[in-house]
Amino acid sequence: MSYTFQTVDIVVWSPALRVGMLYLGQVDLVAGLAEVSSGLTPREDGTCDLDVEVFASFVKQLWRFYAEGRHVALSRLLHGVLLISLALLKRAGGPPLSAGGGVLEAILTEAAALEPTMGT
Repeated sequence: MSYTFQTVDIVVWSPALRVGMLYLGQVDLVAGLAEVSSGLTPREDGTCDLDVEVFASFVKQLWRFYAEGRHVALSRLLHGVLLISLALLKRAGGPPLSAGGGVLEAILTEAAALEPTMGT
């Protein structure tokens, strides 16, 4: 079984069920902490709608939250969510984050390397 993330037009990602549920749970927690909407809406049919515009805003806020670097453990916990979110944003055709320094460039490079390994 898989857990499909989709926009109106395309399937963005269809990971194994537990992987998709874990990612969605992490995103929900981060969105709650950052007090923003994630743009991900689980559906009764076991799929998840991705609103590209809202998700792009979430990813920007996630990057800011990550980049604040107030706590090393928090940064480590956010790292994986950020990488997958950047890869999904790219697949969904959302706007890329503006490169603004070496750390962001490194994260974008890491997300680009992860994206082809994620399957569809």
